[in-house]
Order: sequence, then C-alpha cells, then structure tokens
Amino acid sequence: MDRAGAAQGEAGWVIPSLFALGLAIAGYMVVNVQTGGDGLCLLSRGWLLVAKGTWVHLGASASGGGYVPGGLTALLVGIPLKIWPDPRAPVVLILIFHVIAYALLDRLVKEALGFRARVVFAVMYWLNPWQLYQAAWLDNTNYAFLTGAVHAFGSWRGRNRRSFFYTALVVSVVGLTAQLHLHATTLVFASLLLWWRGYWKPHWGGVALGAAITVGSLIPFFLEASRHPELMPGSKDPMLRSLVYVWPVLKGILYWFRYASLHTAGAMRDFDFAPRLGSADVVLRPLFVALGHGVGVASIALPVLANRFVWLRFRKVRNVPGTERMSDRGWIRGYAVWLFAACFIANATSPIATMYWHNLIALHATVLPVVLWVDALLRTRHAPSVRRWAAAYFAFTVAFLVAMAIGSPDFRTTGLESQGVPDRDHELLFDLGMLEFGAKRNPGWPREERFFYQTYMKQYEIPGDSTSPAD
Repeated sequence: MDRAGAAQGEAGWVIPSLFALGLAIAGYMVVNVQTGGDGLCLLSRGWLLVAKGTWVHLGASASGGGYVPGGLTALLVGIPLKIWPDPRAPVVLILIFHVIAYALLDRLVKEALGFRARVVFAVMYWLNPWQLYQAAWLDNTNYAFLTGAVHAFGSWRGRNRRSFFYTALVVSVVGLTAQLHLHATTLVFASLLLWWRGYWKPHWGGVALGAAITVGSLIPFFLEASRHPELMPGSKDPMLRSLVYVWPVLKGILYWFRYASLHTAGAMRDFDFAPRLGSADVVLRPLFVALGHGVGVASIALPVLANRFVWLRFRKVRNVPGTERMSDRGWIRGYAVWLFAACFIANATSPIATMYWHNLIALHATVLPVVLWVDALLRTRHAPSVRRWAAAYFAFTVAFLVAMAIGSPDFRTTGLESQGVPDRDHELLFDLGMLEFGAKRNPGWPREERFFYQTYMKQYEIPGDSTSPAD
C-alpha cells in the first residue's frame, strides 16, 4: 500500500473516532447546560411564537444599542420548542448546526488537502475548545459557525466557475445570519475581498436572489422599527472608533491566534469541580486553572508560526490574477489570508470594542494555517517529532475539554456563580419545565432593555408580580 493509501486507511477510523469523541463531550454539555441570562432572553422569543402565536421580529439586544433586526431568532428557537418544550431543545439544534458545519468543512479539506490534513483539521476545529464550548449553549453567536462553513464551502465551489446555487446560498445565509449576529458583516467584507482577488466568482443572478431573500426577511422588522425607532441597532460612537483607539483592533488580531489555540476565554476555564467531584476539586481546580493559563498561552505559538508560514508562501502568488493558476492548497492559503483581512476591517470599522464572540464566525479560517503548516511538516524529515508533539497537544485538548464539560459555569449544576429568577411566576418558566429543574439548572432572567419586556412580555405577566424587570 502506498503512502496515500495508508493515509486514507488511517483516516478511515481516526476521523470518525475524533468526531465521536467531540460529539460525546458536546452531548454531555448539552444535557447539563444551564439556561439563564441571554439564553432566557432568546427562549422568550421562541416561547412567544409557540405559546402565544406572537412572532417577534427582532433578535437580542445589540451591544451598541437597539436590537439585532429580524425574526429568525424566534423561528430557530421556537421550532425546537414546539417539538420538545425544554430549554435545551434549541441547543440541540445549535449542536446539529455545528455538526453540519464540520461536515462541510471536512469535505472542503478532503478535496483541497487530502486525508492527513483532515485528521489535523478534526483536532484543530472539531475538538477546538472554542468551537465545542459554543456548540453546547444557547447564544446567537453559536448559530454563526454554520454560516462560516457555508461561506467557505460555497466560495470553494465558486473558485473556478460561477454557480447560481452556491452564490445564492452564500449571500442568503450570510444575509440571514445578520439577524442573529451583526458581525456577519465580516463575511461580507471577506466576500468582496475574495471576489476582488479572484478567489470567488459570484453568479450575479445568485447575488440578486440572495439579496432579495435577505431584504424580504427584514421587511417586518423595518415596519416595526417605523413605529418604534429605538429598535434600530446603532451606537453613538463613530465607525472608526476602534481604529483610533488601536487596542480594539489589536485585540481582534489576538483573537485570530487564540481561536486556533488552547488559550480560551475566562468563562470557559472558570472551573469548579466540587458539584460533581466533591473534595477532588481542591486539587483539580488549581491544577486545570494553572494548565489553562500556562499551556493555553504557550499554545498561541502554534498559530503564530503557522500564520507566518502561510503568509510567506502567500506572498509568492498574491499577484496572480485569478485562481486558475493556483493550486488547491494555494486557494486555502489565500482564503485564510483574506478572512484575516476581513476580520481586521470589521474590527476597525466597528463602533464598539471587540469582544471574543465577534470574530467567531471566522473561526474555521483561523485553524486553516495550522492545518496547512502541520500537514507540510508531516511530509518532511521532522514528521516523527511532529507526531509526538501532536499527540501531546491532543491529550491536553481532550483533558481540557472534559474539565470544561464538568467544571465550566455553563455546564455545572451549581457552583461559584449561581443565577436567580426574579420573575419566578412567569408562565414561560412553567411551560418549559424550568422551575422543576431549578435546583439543578439555576435559570436566570434575561438582561433585557425595558422596551422588550413592556411591549412583548408584560401582557403575559402574572398580575401583581412585584419582581418583574419592568418595575
């Protein structure tokens, strides 16, 4: 058997095993996920649609003021609640979205880079702590991983020829995702850059159809906003505020490298193992907190070196007009570079400070340089050493994922930061069975502006309740 055949045989059992491992950890987190805060805010949209027949055409509150436009949130939350009236139902749909996203991206890597790269991608993307964490709780941002995958796959399909279907799919999915996550504009910038540099050939009929679907879906929101102007998202700060202050842009660049490393956000490593492991928490908590900081920070060296590797090779073909004369590997390099540029533009033009969830829609692109570099190293005399380092990285990744599933605040039953329910008599909590699991799940109340509660929820409030957020 030649090396290609051996690699294919290896991937035949390794990749399904890696996928099953990640799915098992994510499934455990979904079963134990706590619903509170912004998650309950999203549940209120779905509950109003299913229980009261009220379709609210606005999403979560925007960071800069107002609300994210569109009624897609109510559908994505409401339909699962209709099937299973449980606060975890919409989270199951989010996990399904992440599975589909991985399947699309795995297909892309298989076609462009081969089986060995697929194994690296499975570890760096599917078992990525950022990705797996976001796959198991209810938040608008967590739907955007599928959008990023569709954008990559659709752009890949349109690299050499114009496709009506894939162009319409990319434009409509990115447009609809703007109803969930305003930083979908990152992929708008990316599409323009890829088209400009010849990495994507859009079909203009598909662009028109995708734009029509996007605009049509927003009509109910604009009608609502005409009656309540305060709904419109916006900010008092200028668009180039982040560029002027510099740090928000640098922070966004740092997240590009952190997404492809084990240096996660603080909440993901705010461990407390006592609720499930008892006295073992005395040892495990400081151990994993220290490892999370130490190994996590050190692991940033991997994406930094990988991006340097990609950039040096990208420079050799950056002036090639179009992708006809580029290899498939060259297209992957260019896609990663232009997604980085798109994130930079989106962060620089944003009127609000960059937060960790703003660029997650491009997480799939952040791991591609690592995949390219490790795959290249595995074809050199350094392959044995690379495999040993990869095994150590994989072992720590799995240990960290298990610790995250057991001890992180979104998935542990109790712990350091329990949440309360001010409006305990609201029928939403009874309909979804949240109060009977109260001691186990500690649900909270959404941090909503007064407008949404008074306009949409007040009419369903139990009269005389003195603990409502509207008081």
